Amino acid sequence: MKKILIPFLMLVFVFSLAEDANAQRKKKRKKKENTEESTRSKRSRDRDAEADDYKSFKDKLVYDINIGNIALSNGYFGASFKPAIAYKLHDRVQPGIGLKYFYNLYTVNGGDDFHLNDFGAFAFTRLKITENFFAHVEYSILSFDNDWFFQEDRRSFNYPLFGAGYASGFGGWKGTYQLLFIGSEEVRELGQYPIEFWFGFSKNF
Repeated sequence: MKKILIPFLMLVFVFSLAEDANAQRKKKRKKKENTEESTRSKRSRDRDAEADDYKSFKDKLVYDINIGNIALSNGYFGASFKPAIAYKLHDRVQPGIGLKYFYNLYTVNGGDDFHLNDFGAFAFTRLKITENFFAHVEYSILSFDNDWFFQEDRRSFNYPLFGAGYASGFGGWKGTYQLLFIGSEEVRELGQYPIEFWFGFSKNF
């Protein structure tokens, strides 16, 4: 009986060791598979996050259409147009460039009317303080049709402007309002007001 029992016990012992080793291998394999799956999932999540965060150059462009400085008084009418395009360096910082056009009509009783056309370009930087309020700094280069004031056809001025604005709305387009102080006394003397005021629309603001 002992001769049979001893080999049987040894066989059980060896079988137990084999099963234990097999269980360890399965455990290590499963852990490795879980680690690889976790790594793949993390990479997939990272790729999805990068895809969500990525925006093309076109997606970062901001388009503005503004009309402003509308004035109507006895013998005078004025209006202006200001398209611009900006680039989102950051969610809250938008440098850009644009064009300006001012039309002024002065009527003179018993004389010829004066049609003045002022135009030029500008560069600006807009800083979003909140989702609605923003600060605006601008530098303009304009050619003024000032034959009435200076007895000459045109005169050019370079001048800074600074002020603030408000944007409201939902979706791709928002309505905007701007008040900009003219930082040149000579230019202020040419206009009806010491400020430029604008209202319009901004896409991708």
